[in-house]
Amino acid sequence: MITELVVRATAVTAVLGLTACASTSDSAANSSPAPSPTAQPATAQPGQEGPFMQIRLRIGASEATARLYDNATARDFASLLPVTITLHDLGGREKAGPLPRGLAGGQGQSSYRAGQLGYWAPSADLAIYYREDGFTIPDPGIVMIGEIETGLDAITDAEGNGTLTITAA
Repeated sequence: MITELVVRATAVTAVLGLTACASTSDSAANSSPAPSPTAQPATAQPGQEGPFMQIRLRIGASEATARLYDNATARDFASLLPVTITLHDLGGREKAGPLPRGLAGGQGQSSYRAGQLGYWAPSADLAIYYREDGFTIPDPGIVMIGEIETGLDAITDAEGNGTLTITAA
């Protein structure tokens, strides 16, 4: 009787272990490839539920299009449109500039992808990431509000300080 219980317990443990391994293996097989240095449509992450609205970013004669995520911070950003900000380059990875006011808070994160738009709450800045270099965003993290769909090079190629106008598309 005890031997039979030990055998059954061992069998159950083995099945559970194999199920866990299969789930891990499936997750690894289905994981996304490493992000590239150019903007790509991405799967929404927590706090980045689906597209909220299309926007147009104009710097000089160049233009980019983007979509805002459906989160509280992005919706608050949309309420500012149209908005014009002065951008400056940060670390050769992002263009950033101050918004006219702070936005509704959201869940900050320490990572980003090229092409994402983020909100940095401590200085009420909009950040547009154009190059990935492994930099980790310090606390409280960056709240992602959208991503560039076309024309990331318009942002990347902007010299020094540029004036960026953002409107609803």
